[in-house]
Amino acid sequence: MKEKKETYLEENIENAAEIRKRIHEETDYETKEIISRVKVLAKNLLNDAKLAADKNRTDSFLELEQKIGKIKERIFSALNLEKKRVIMGEKSKFIDEVFLEINIQAKAFRGQKEYDQFLKKIILEGIAVIATGSLEVFYSPLDEEIINDGFIEEAKKSCQGKLNQEIQLKFTKSDFNDIGFIVQSLDGRLIYDARFASRLKLAQDDIYMDLLRKL
Repeated sequence: MKEKKETYLEENIENAAEIRKRIHEETDYETKEIISRVKVLAKNLLNDAKLAADKNRTDSFLELEQKIGKIKERIFSALNLEKKRVIMGEKSKFIDEVFLEINIQAKAFRGQKEYDQFLKKIILEGIAVIATGSLEVFYSPLDEEIINDGFIEEAKKSCQGKLNQEIQLKFTKSDFNDIGFIVQSLDGRLIYDARFASRLKLAQDDIYMDLLRKL
């Protein structure tokens, strides 16, 4: 009886040892498998983190490139604008010089023999614009030597011959120095300003744009 108990105890001990061994083996396997999964998970997380970091880095670089691109655009735009301003400034200076030269040439025209014919033509234009043969003609003090009795008589005859009507002209010295006349009706209600500066001013915008296109 005693031997049977001892044998049973030994078997139980062996069985317990085997069970413990199996438990350890199974535990070690499960532990290794868990550790392996954790490693894979950790690796994946690290890769995801790396990808996210790379993406963030790429996004940051793209954003930086875009900002640099916008800065470049602003710089080039400012440079182009400044270049245009310089060019426009030089063109404007040239056009101003052209107008100055035009005025100089206009003043010089007073001393040429065609000038009195130019003045007579203005009187004809004034009659056509105001639609009357009775006019007051204002002239510059610089033209006082031209506006004499001979000139007035010739102007009347020229106008009457071309318009086939009686002409009444009253010449009055004014205070402007420009070439040309100011022609108005005797009552002063209708005025035809044929001074060179006035004509140039009316055409100045068109002349300016025309010169600007050609430069």
